[in-house]
Amino acid sequence: MMPKSRSYEQELMRYLQNPEQAVAYLNAALEEGDLELFLVALQNVAKGLTGLSS
Repeated sequence: MMPKSRSYEQELMRYLQNPEQAVAYLNAALEEGDLELFLVALQNVAKGLTGLSS
């Protein structure tokens, strides 16, 4: 059996709990120039900082 692993979303939320990493994540999304992508990134940061998922 394969060992259990965390989902991508769980890892992302853990990563985004660090404010410096959250800023870097938002900056990278902003650099793409896609408003929808940036809004999803902003939503992910909000979830990460508040400890929410899904």
